[in-house]
Amino acid sequence: MVKYLVSITVLATVLATVQAQLKGYPPSEKVPDVKSAQVKAWLKEVDLSGAPKIPIAKGIPGDAPKCNKRQLPNECHWTCFDCAADDITVCPRANTWGLTFDDGPTAATPALLDYLKSKHLNATFFLIGSNVAALPKHVQREVAEGHHLASHTWSHTALTTLTNEQIVAEMKWTEKAVLEATGLRLKYMRPPFGDINNRVRYVLKKLGYLVVDWTGDEFDTNDWDPELSDSKKIALMTKSLNKYAAGKRTKGFYMLQHDQSASTVKLAPKLLPLGIARNISFGNVPVCQGDSQPYQAVVKAPVV
Repeated sequence: MVKYLVSITVLATVLATVQAQLKGYPPSEKVPDVKSAQVKAWLKEVDLSGAPKIPIAKGIPGDAPKCNKRQLPNECHWTCFDCAADDITVCPRANTWGLTFDDGPTAATPALLDYLKSKHLNATFFLIGSNVAALPKHVQREVAEGHHLASHTWSHTALTTLTNEQIVAEMKWTEKAVLEATGLRLKYMRPPFGDINNRVRYVLKKLGYLVVDWTGDEFDTNDWDPELSDSKKIALMTKSLNKYAAGKRTKGFYMLQHDQSASTVKLAPKLLPLGIARNISFGNVPVCQGDSQPYQAVVKAPVV
């Protein structure tokens, strides 16, 4: 019975993706074509002439690029050299777990929303644009239940491996999908794999985005890693949270979590109680940042 339910879920997702493409969106999980009329129009709206001349990184699709042995001048790469520039890496709010989930929406997202609702918690969802186009009702529910939406690009491709124009396409198609689903124009983003340097930052700023990383390896739940058991993941987070709780707690942290699959979603109800048990508060990005205007624009009343 479970096998048939999984098959039905997969089929429904495939059909939703096909419907999204019929509406004019690019193929899912692929970098959008920069030669399309829509992308050309977007490129006319942004001046990229001042972008730093940092070479495009080489990488395998679906993964982060390998790090150089030495950092290039003015590169400031976050995951390779711990250079965050003006990225947001901590929650400024004292004693607060910055609650964020990447890679949705997916078929697993509703179960996570059910859990968060039961605990009266609001998160920031860093959305993959192609998933939004396929599953807009999940995003509409996120808005209706008080969650915050942010960008995680269209295809989840490492941004340092893309041209400036491709970065624009990744961001704008995601922006369009969310805007059409909710009436909200995104303001915050998280780069896939945390892969960002000063060239990428330049393009993102030109598009009006603020970058939110996470608070280092100690606050990566590793929920995405199939080689680690849940018990190991829980043990690692317990150690990190014990260390945090023993400190002054003058600032909070951003945790890296995902709603990309049933396995990552099932881990959340095991991890969040670790924070509750240590009297740590929870907040999404606007709560952490004290931002009363968490979107670039509200073009129309959100669909709820």
